[in-house]
Amino acid sequence: MTPTMRWVSIVWLEAALASCLRGERLRSLPMVTAGFLRLVTHPRVFVEPTPLVAAQDFLAALLAHEGVEWIQLGEEWSLLEVLCRQHQLTGNAISDGWIAAAVLARQENLVTLDRDFVALLPPRQLTLLSP
Repeated sequence: MTPTMRWVSIVWLEAALASCLRGERLRSLPMVTAGFLRLVTHPRVFVEPTPLVAAQDFLAALLAHEGVEWIQLGEEWSLLEVLCRQHQLTGNAISDGWIAAAVLARQENLVTLDRDFVALLPPRQLTLLSP
């Protein structure tokens, strides 16, 4: 993640948490949370990866914030199968398919920097942040 992407993500998250204090909701998918841990602690992604305990503490504080919810899943499997077939998803793209299927099943909106979701989600269910 570039410094610009990191800055855009922080600005968006701070605005979303402020909205939570005004009654809005921020919902996190378990696989996105796990992906966050995977990336920030990975020595091939960051020269100085985040220590696991610090990353877990950050997530615990985020999930404890007023208005932040952790979504329970299970209904997305049939949609994942369809997305995999439609888009010929393989390898690492399966994770994106799972996230997209969960967003579709729950009628949520995904906020991401990842342009790969443009092919998987309708525009009304995708907020693509620009670095």
